Amino acid sequence: MPLGLCIASLPHRVTSTARLRSSAIPVNQHLHSAFEKLAAGRGPGVFALVADQGRTVFTACAGTADLRSPRPITGDDRFRIASVTKTYLATVVLQLVAEQRLTLSDTLGHRLPGLVPGGDRITVEDLLRMRSGLPDYVMAVLGDPPDLGRLQRYFPPEELIATALALPDRRPPGQGWRYSNTDYVLLGLVVEAATGLSVPELFQRRIFDPLKLTSTSMPTRDLHIEGPHPRGYLRQDAASGYVDSTEFTPSESWAAGAIISTPPEVVCFLEGLLGGRLLPPPQLASMRTMQPARGDMSYGMGLFSYRLADGTLLSGHGGSHFGVACYAFRSGQGRTVVLYQTSWDRVTRGIPPRNAFVQAAFSALR
Repeated sequence: MPLGLCIASLPHRVTSTARLRSSAIPVNQHLHSAFEKLAAGRGPGVFALVADQGRTVFTACAGTADLRSPRPITGDDRFRIASVTKTYLATVVLQLVAEQRLTLSDTLGHRLPGLVPGGDRITVEDLLRMRSGLPDYVMAVLGDPPDLGRLQRYFPPEELIATALALPDRRPPGQGWRYSNTDYVLLGLVVEAATGLSVPELFQRRIFDPLKLTSTSMPTRDLHIEGPHPRGYLRQDAASGYVDSTEFTPSESWAAGAIISTPPEVVCFLEGLLGGRLLPPPQLASMRTMQPARGDMSYGMGLFSYRLADGTLLSGHGGSHFGVACYAFRSGQGRTVVLYQTSWDRVTRGIPPRNAFVQAAFSALR
């Protein structure tokens, strides 16, 4: 039964809806309370969606989609999913492996000759697993502190790679995991070279169209988000206010983080991928074969995994960029949670994978 609540105990309004099979009121109140705690202090707006077997069972929003023209964030709003894009790209790479158009042992020297010195020692699998040893270019491009003005022009992917190669901290390939957007920009170039199609075309043909994701896209040059969307904001420190950072070139993240989608369509993608619709079993198993990463999280191929306190194993990805921090994970039982806040806040530092709402969402409605 549908149930809506409005609570104004926070500095901004929190609203939620739920569709539950039974005992709706206690479960909804529990999730709503957990969401209220998560959203407190997280900037202009926060949105959450919980789905079970692909069916939305709970949504909640806090704050506003736009500080100048306040309105609630809705499930139809599009947002930059940032590094969750990497899971989509890894899916395309592994589809090409299944079709024998690529192999995991292919090297950069073979697929992109001359682009990366020593590339004959870096394989496609190294890139997928983030163990190329190449530095991450991101902070060199954004600046420290980040400067939105830097992202008002187009960055060719080859320039991003050159920026990474100019950094000093290059390590031998294959010797350990290190988060690197550079690896996924290189994978974007690899799939383009292997197919003769652009990364956006590959996403459209291989993921967006088959799953009927009509509100999902990957822009490469357009600074604007088409369709309904919340504004995005940047806060550098606790004393600073939120600065509108909605418009910037997606080319800085490109194949590593440029997709725009909606929460229900992110759910549809994770259902399609982890439910076995997008990859044959051997490739899906390879994607989910994990290695130690940060903290108690593991990384496979474009996919993080970790366990909650009750032992629930989750798989998915998070992401952050100017104007967004997001979380998208699914359990083996078919429960999916998508969360995002409409700010890149250097104080709150994104959405933690362990929080009261995530724990409640994956334990509720069982």
